[in-house]
Amino acid sequence: MVTKTVNILEGSYSETHPSELDYLKPNGFKFQIHNIPNVNYFCQAANIPNITLGVATQATTMSDIPYPGEKLTYGDLTIRFLIQENLKNYMELYNWLNGLGAPTDKSTYKEWNDRQRYRFPGVNENRIGDKGNFSDATLFILDSDNNPNVKITFYDCFPINLEALDFDISSGTVDYLTGIATFKYRYYNMEAI
Repeated sequence: MVTKTVNILEGSYSETHPSELDYLKPNGFKFQIHNIPNVNYFCQAANIPNITLGVATQATTMSDIPYPGEKLTYGDLTIRFLIQENLKNYMELYNWLNGLGAPTDKSTYKEWNDRQRYRFPGVNENRIGDKGNFSDATLFILDSDNNPNVKITFYDCFPINLEALDFDISSGTVDYLTGIATFKYRYYNMEAI
């Protein structure tokens, strides 16, 4: 920001101009999660979720008085990706959800967690716990030259929804199928690079 102070008659007036005049492109991003490398490559859309601060209200005989709360609530992280012909990237998310949900046998959860141990090579076996359930995600926002400009890290992500795939032979055109996945996470952090 460039600030210029101008004296008008005996007072002063500050005028602020932005030093950066480029606008954010909606297609300037790169998304990645360690657990799903094939989904990362074919990702077509991702969002920066909403963030809401709770409000405490003090009751009075007239109008209630709002005060800033102390707890943040984060919206869901949603991505959209092209699906590979062999469903490999769709199955990455399917397997993650299946491992967490263990629909047929409780051992499915343990097997999923055991298969994720490679991600924590320096951590003692007894301390890994359920770390395999989570994976940090990163959304890089690109500048006008397609260089990373802002890094948004989502901590302890896990999938909660994988949209259905609808096959349809009645369409005359070939529209490639896209998958939509939704994630929960603890919080996210934004930083300029």
